[in-house]
Amino acid sequence: MRILPNILTLFNLFLGCIITLLLIEGNLPMESISFLIVLTLFLDFMDGLIARKFNLESKLGAQLDSLADLISFGLVPGIVMYKLFMEVSFDPYLPFLGFTITLASAYRLAIFNLSHTDLKYFKGLPTPANTLFILSLMLIIELPNIDSFVKEIILNNNFLIIITALSCYLLNSRFKLINLKFVDFKFSGVNKYRYLLIVLSAVLFIFLRGVLSIPVILVIYYMVSYFAIGRKKMKSH
Repeated sequence: MRILPNILTLFNLFLGCIITLLLIEGNLPMESISFLIVLTLFLDFMDGLIARKFNLESKLGAQLDSLADLISFGLVPGIVMYKLFMEVSFDPYLPFLGFTITLASAYRLAIFNLSHTDLKYFKGLPTPANTLFILSLMLIIELPNIDSFVKEIILNNNFLIIITALSCYLLNSRFKLINLKFVDFKFSGVNKYRYLLIVLSAVLFIFLRGVLSIPVILVIYYMVSYFAIGRKKMKSH
């Protein structure tokens, strides 16, 4: 039981390596790859939950978790953004800008490891949430009935540059966001806002055709966090 969280973390890392290879080879539909990415998100959630629930947290586990996150939620979104740039860019070097997301993710994870962990909030956008956001852009342009206007907006060099810069900023911003990792499942304290986010996300996912909901959910995540943590705390530190 003591090594179960670390096994889940290593499996997360293993899947991150496979996803990286599949993205590079490009011989599997993005929908299938996105399923594997969601699986890494589930593993990242479960390893921490089990460790906290059964008091199995360790310094080794924390380091392994960050190393796995760097691949699954740092390198993977960098490759996805690289591929988005490749769809539209005639400049052979511009697509490499996508990997600044990987650099920003590494910087965030390093700071997180050195800082005091608060179970109530994160400072800056968590790498898994950022990965979902970047992934949603790729999935949106591949929707069969997507409006051409939406596709043209996403497949634009200037838009992708702005999104890349925004992603790097949000990862290392000082905004405090609700920590979505449950310690218990009681409907009290910060958990009330966690459940609110889960319900709102489920409703939006149903009514906004799945992946179209992800950018909206991200905005709601910031709004709920703002009111849950408090305006003064948002500006502190």
